[in-house]
Amino acid sequence: METVKDIMGKKVIHFDENSNVEKIAKELGKYDVGCAIITKNKKPIGIITERDMVRRVIGHNLNPKKIKAKGIMTSPVQSLDQNTNIYYASKIMRERKFQRYPVISKGKIIGIITQTNLIDYFTEQRKKFVLKYLNKNLRRKYL
Repeated sequence: METVKDIMGKKVIHFDENSNVEKIAKELGKYDVGCAIITKNKKPIGIITERDMVRRVIGHNLNPKKIKAKGIMTSPVQSLDQNTNIYYASKIMRERKFQRYPVISKGKIIGIITQTNLIDYFTEQRKKFVLKYLNKNLRRKYL
């Protein structure tokens, strides 16, 4: 059975709780990721997503240069173990309405599982299933 470790993104950006939101937003754009882990003394204490910045800063006309990460982060950080079943992860993310989840191994964040990772995985599984039952002539059209 495949686990979240098999499909997660491995880019994880960390920022100190006192970093300003503007700096975090620029780094998210630079590395093309949707969230940052917020730390205190190098230990994860929260997470900030692009959505958090829009809703909690821009949506309230606040200055991102003056707002610190600790003021808008979601805390505590909820995470999934690297060996979590993909189907279970999908269920949990749907129930909790999370688009991203940090993935941990031995207490350290090693990646992020996203809804996009899950969609890509399930799409590929569906494709394999369909191709398995198509005759050879039709199969060539899909490959």
